Amino acid sequence: MRSTCHPLKSLLTLLCGSLFVCAAQAELKPMADSELAEITGQALVTLDGLTYGGFEYTRVNLGAEIDLLTNIDELRLGNYSRSQPNTVSDQPADILINNFALGRVDNANSSNASVVPFQVRDPYLEFAFKVNGQGIREVAGIRVGFGRARGDLSGDIHSLTGNMQGLVTGSASTAREYYMQQNNLNGFTCIFNFDCLALSLAGNSEIFSEIQLVKNGTGDTAVNGQPINRATHIGVPNGASFHTDNAALEPLLPAIASNNGDCTASGLPACFPLLNYKSIFVGDPTQADLSIGGAQGVFFSLQNQNVPWQDLASTTNQFVATQSGAFANFAKSGEGANTIYPFIVSLYEALNGAARVPTCIGDVAKGC
Repeated sequence: MRSTCHPLKSLLTLLCGSLFVCAAQAELKPMADSELAEITGQALVTLDGLTYGGFEYTRVNLGAEIDLLTNIDELRLGNYSRSQPNTVSDQPADILINNFALGRVDNANSSNASVVPFQVRDPYLEFAFKVNGQGIREVAGIRVGFGRARGDLSGDIHSLTGNMQGLVTGSASTAREYYMQQNNLNGFTCIFNFDCLALSLAGNSEIFSEIQLVKNGTGDTAVNGQPINRATHIGVPNGASFHTDNAALEPLLPAIASNNGDCTASGLPACFPLLNYKSIFVGDPTQADLSIGGAQGVFFSLQNQNVPWQDLASTTNQFVATQSGAFANFAKSGEGANTIYPFIVSLYEALNGAARVPTCIGDVAKGC
């Protein structure tokens, strides 16, 4: 039997459960005044208040670090009929992920199985309040977020709404090999094909591009001036192109590796189905320290109107604009050389898809 779990409720249950386990194992003992004088620290639970744009916010901060391994049959958020023109698919919910999981299991089908948890630090629950037309103060939105997050996120992603700002990077030779396979070319016939020849000239240069949620077929990130929702694809936005650190090649890429509104770049796909990505690593997989390798600003929210949520990853007091409905925020932080992306996928994975990592102990790959 399959079950449908509300994601905010599930996350809250996990967080509260972890805290209760910690509390149950602790033995309370009185401390002398001399001992207390030598101790500094912060309470486990703190409250923050904020007023902005006509909204009042109350945030409950949990000063904790939590390791998660969780499997949910179906994560469905914002499940209602939409008629706005910026809905770019016929999916029934703003966020719909089947076989959703956080964390992974190494050597899953052996006696040496080990859990590699999804790590979160400083989780919080926040409410947005606003006075309605009748003068009544009501809840306008709620979100669950993390100060930092790092680990494997898996699932069959049918639709997403929000900010998903990642980076795709890889060798131009990987793109050339894929192009030749798709167009039945060889080393000789490649030189008579413009796109194949251009990729050949790029050699093994590393190419990269920011990727976002896009409308399939065009790569648009907005429709009629409004951000798209219920996206089924992610990729190079319309008007953007791949880049490289190769000074000789960089001037050519805008001409040969741009998405000009047809979801292709150099004859290759530039928009990719979210269903291709069965697992995505959130944060930096090369940095085991959560303080360095954890993605910042990750949150899920629900709101009954357009609500601006404070961007806790920003040092300039910025806000994230959200539309009525459900919203997932996996946004980059910083600018230029200091930009940090919440996830990075290889060019090979972008073109061929990313396999699911095991999330269950035993031979069941998903749906534990």
